[in-house]
Amino acid sequence: MYCTKCGAQIPDDSMFCTSCGARVGGAEDQAEPVAFPVEDAPASAPVGQQAPQGAPVHMAAQPRYEEPMTETAEASQPFIPTPQPKKPKHRGRIVAAVIGGVAVVAIVAAIVVVPRIGSSSEVTSGGKGYVVCACETKVLPKNSKGKKLKSYTVELAPVSGKGKSYTIKVDGEDGFAMEDFGELPDQKYQMTITSGKGKKKSTTTMKVDYAKEGSDAPKSVELTQSKKEAKASAKAAVKTANELFTDKILEYQKKYGEGEAVEMGNSLYGAQGVGYAKLIDFDGDGQDELLIEYSDEPVDREDNATAARAEVWAYQDGEIKKVYTPEVTVSHQEASVSIWLEEYEGKIGFSQWFDHGTAIKQSDVSGESGPSAHEYQVKFIGYDGQSFKAMTDLIAPNEVKVASLEENATLYYGESVVNKSIATVATTLEQLKSKDAGDDAQVSYEAVSATQDVSFTAPVGEGAPDPDVTCQISATWTYPQVKGQGVGVAKFNKDMIQLVADALDASKQATPYDENYRVTTMYYAEIVSIDGDIACVRTYTDSYQPPYRSEQVTRSAYYSLKTGEQVSLEDSLAQHGLSFDTLKSEAKQAIKTAKSNMYSSYTNSYEDDDNFTEDHFYYDGKGYVVVLDTGVFDCDAWGTHDLVAHAFDSSYSSGQDVTPEYPRYTYIINE
Repeated sequence: MYCTKCGAQIPDDSMFCTSCGARVGGAEDQAEPVAFPVEDAPASAPVGQQAPQGAPVHMAAQPRYEEPMTETAEASQPFIPTPQPKKPKHRGRIVAAVIGGVAVVAIVAAIVVVPRIGSSSEVTSGGKGYVVCACETKVLPKNSKGKKLKSYTVELAPVSGKGKSYTIKVDGEDGFAMEDFGELPDQKYQMTITSGKGKKKSTTTMKVDYAKEGSDAPKSVELTQSKKEAKASAKAAVKTANELFTDKILEYQKKYGEGEAVEMGNSLYGAQGVGYAKLIDFDGDGQDELLIEYSDEPVDREDNATAARAEVWAYQDGEIKKVYTPEVTVSHQEASVSIWLEEYEGKIGFSQWFDHGTAIKQSDVSGESGPSAHEYQVKFIGYDGQSFKAMTDLIAPNEVKVASLEENATLYYGESVVNKSIATVATTLEQLKSKDAGDDAQVSYEAVSATQDVSFTAPVGEGAPDPDVTCQISATWTYPQVKGQGVGVAKFNKDMIQLVADALDASKQATPYDENYRVTTMYYAEIVSIDGDIACVRTYTDSYQPPYRSEQVTRSAYYSLKTGEQVSLEDSLAQHGLSFDTLKSEAKQAIKTAKSNMYSSYTNSYEDDDNFTEDHFYYDGKGYVVVLDTGVFDCDAWGTHDLVAHAFDSSYSSGQDVTPEYPRYTYIINE
């Protein structure tokens, strides 16, 4: 067909002339609707409304009117389209009103330059459709209850499976922008947001259609986790540390075999398979790490020593990771192959050996002694919760000591010794099973004792005060630690170590007549009971304030192992249905019972309640014991006296003296 205005040939179904823009078959000055194609736009979308998520809008180029436009009011201002009734033949089109044929260009320009970014979208996770995102698009993740996530990890993985994935860590409630991932290729991604840890770990997903310059991308997307994904996350409970450690041991047993002692000749045996496994809390945070050793051939002191491989595995962010590979040591003096664990300032770790500043293997340390011996030094390698690293400068080897564990790893020695190491594997598996079977309300705690050798110079304790007269004090101090999991355990262990450090610092700073500091010659603290989650600590100190005589004091304190905080005696008594007033009354009667059988030239007022403060009572699992300070029980009874006040065990009776024997110290006057 031909245009009736300019005579140009045009397609038969044209509504407008492709040459002059005149309407075919109608008056030019009559406003009629004209359609512009929009890719993938749904038929039900109202005119002027943004296309739904996952449907990018691209305006198709249309024939343009080539004659100069007349500068009229109608032509100088973009015409705002009026919504038109949906017509079946216009599926996938945006309809705009046009004044004459001239306004076509103006309307196209207006639609192209007005940005679609600026709107916000609310999306529920787990949908099949893609959410259009541009560089500036900000995502605000929420949980299934609509609460903003505060800390989480976001991963973008290409849907095609080709190309690399991108990961960021987000802290705070302000969400993240797509540009936070850096330079992203324009393509479709699977977005996975992971929050929480352990069994509380939760994931939220969203499909993303990313285009850096996407004009139809919303300014922000509020991503709410669907209830379906929330339930799925709760069901797919991440394995606990105990389960993962168990899996690792079983994996190595399957690969290398269960441990066995293989005879190597001369009554010596070497471990083969998984020869050692031990749960050790290297950093004191209450969460154990796993030390494991394995070999695919029998270990001996010569050629096969290197077959023994040791690893430390730690639980981090819902999975276990190999964090250290300790040295397996060949001891020429003892003709053995072992894993040596060291202890330094309350932490368990390993020693890195140095010969004149050069790092060497412990296996290379010679047995020579005397003035000609090498000047060996070590660095203590400890765990900080993330990795093993040197925690000291070069120090003398005797500044670290061998860790006091029930069983250390000896992989080549006599049959019984090697079998003891192998037996730790079964014990550890049983321990892991037992731990995982319990819930948080039934956590298992184990009280252990740690020691610290102290040696320092202090003012003399007795005689005429003379600042120039000093003494050398040497002793082994003891303090409690707890094996178990949880922040409370970690805090408790840390606080017990700090108490020892404070006592030692005060002793080193003491001077004659200074009332602020005392010289502690003996420090002995131990857990006398763990009752539920309450640990009772009894602390004995022997100290003096220069130049006065010494004073022996026993005190008690109670701690919640769930929180690590100190609690009151009343909290302990409540678990046994007792009151403090009842206990004090029983204590007074116990003293009368005990004193009736003893000679006394001096009687103190043991009826005075000031002698019965909370820290004078401790619970040792058999009953409550009252501690009497020097002179309270009897002037001839030097030191403290521990008497049973309330008995639960048949071996205890009221007034029974249960004062323990305490270790002593060495006190030498310096010349």
